[in-house]
Amino acid sequence: MVIKPPATPPEGESKTTAKTLISTPLEVDTYDGKLFIEWDPDAAVTPLGQLPFFIQFLKLGCRFEPWVEDCPLVYQSPNAPKVVNVLGSLFLSILSGHRHFSYNVSPYDGIA
Repeated sequence: MVIKPPATPPEGESKTTAKTLISTPLEVDTYDGKLFIEWDPDAAVTPLGQLPFFIQFLKLGCRFEPWVEDCPLVYQSPNAPKVVNVLGSLFLSILSGHRHFSYNVSPYDGIA
């Protein structure tokens, strides 16, 4: 039996394959101000996931404000929520796959 020696990386490349951890918090600009994100290498999931980065994309790319300004929603009640809150809730529910009013209806119902 012949055992091959371990492959060596080409000249100039690092010999370690371990991933380096980000030790400094990342700064993300959101609508509520700056948010500092730190990675926990032991966590299976994070509470916000990649949402802060997507919010920064929406803010810096000027994607959300024009959508809110062009929205035709008009409320007459003094107790009505602001249009930005309604659209923000709608947007976040779409992103999270929310199906509150679906009542467990299969997408295949009615298909013969």
